[in-house]
Amino acid sequence: MKAMKIFLKANCIFSKIFCAVFFSILISCAQKNSPEQIPIATEEIVNLEKNNSAFEWFCLTRDGFEKIERPQKTPAVIKKPWTEALRISYMAQAAENSPLDVDANSAPKVFALVNRLGVIALGAEENKIFKDDSIFANRSAEKIVFMNGTPVISVYKNSFFNEKISAHEMFRPFLVQLAQDSGVFFPILTYENLALDEKTQVNDFCWNGAQWFCSTKSSDENETKFEYLKFRPETTLLSILPEQNFISIEESDEDEFRAQRRPQKFSYAPDRVKELLENLPADFNFYAECKIASGPTPHEYLRGKVSSGAMRKATVQISDTWIAALFEDGTIFLNGALYGKKILNGGKSIALRLPKLPSGYIYSDFGISGTQFFAAWEESEFFKTGRAGFIKVNLEKILY
Repeated sequence: MKAMKIFLKANCIFSKIFCAVFFSILISCAQKNSPEQIPIATEEIVNLEKNNSAFEWFCLTRDGFEKIERPQKTPAVIKKPWTEALRISYMAQAAENSPLDVDANSAPKVFALVNRLGVIALGAEENKIFKDDSIFANRSAEKIVFMNGTPVISVYKNSFFNEKISAHEMFRPFLVQLAQDSGVFFPILTYENLALDEKTQVNDFCWNGAQWFCSTKSSDENETKFEYLKFRPETTLLSILPEQNFISIEESDEDEFRAQRRPQKFSYAPDRVKELLENLPADFNFYAECKIASGPTPHEYLRGKVSSGAMRKATVQISDTWIAALFEDGTIFLNGALYGKKILNGGKSIALRLPKLPSGYIYSDFGISGTQFFAAWEESEFFKTGRAGFIKVNLEKILY
């Protein structure tokens, strides 16, 4: 395979986590305190903090989650690099027309991927934890994509923090599906299926709905090597067993991989996204990670230039009847109709603000099930994470 080789000096560390940190610093407000609030006129915002009966706080625990009074009341934990910490690493929104993700007579779910633990299925009626220590306890959980309405999870081990990760591992899963009816996680693709040896890790991937693209990394004392591959399952990926290998792997290269992952200009974003955020000041720079309900890997869009100043990060969820964006300070933009409800505000976007977090905390991701809004929060310090959890907001009490 074509490879990009990087020769490292003894004091030079190049790993996925530090690349991600560097990019995050460029596109977000890397501050010691909480992010500054998004510049919107006060009279245009619905402040949720004024209605404390409409929301509940939860913290993550080794057994799942528990209700708390507020984030700063959570027992202190040792801060760890985010790949190793107990935190919500990703939230994925189920689509309204995806029956596999919807309980009978209930709204689509939100899937919160909890690093080092499993998945919390957040619903309008109940929240349920799915755990599997054999898969998650010693691996980092990265993201969720959907295939035919089924959540598929990627797991890996960060080679910088786990130098001896795979010398004797007999089984190394890469993609895992969650069977909600049984609560069991099924590995569907392993490193062995991808013909990767024990020194190689998948450090990034993209699923565009038709084909998979992977960036792999292997290291020794003298060099770090990156290679790229792509594959398209010859049968339905969800039907593949790890001991089978019904995939056709091809060589790829850095340019092809980056073309899949490179953020685009905001002018290329879907019209619904541009309309949702059109009231932000023209000189306000931000980076939007746009997820489609029950969809593949998110698309990313930049408004402004990184060189022109700090960029704020927004997570956007695009569902069938609504679209919403969440910034790290807790500012929400919402447009459309929530599940089973009428259109909000005559079709115009609504701005809301979640309760202000303590200094050093951020909101990171979100999803909506019915009229219940869920947002992940965490204590963040550079590349380390401390306490973490989520907030549940009853939007019906506030908006209807």
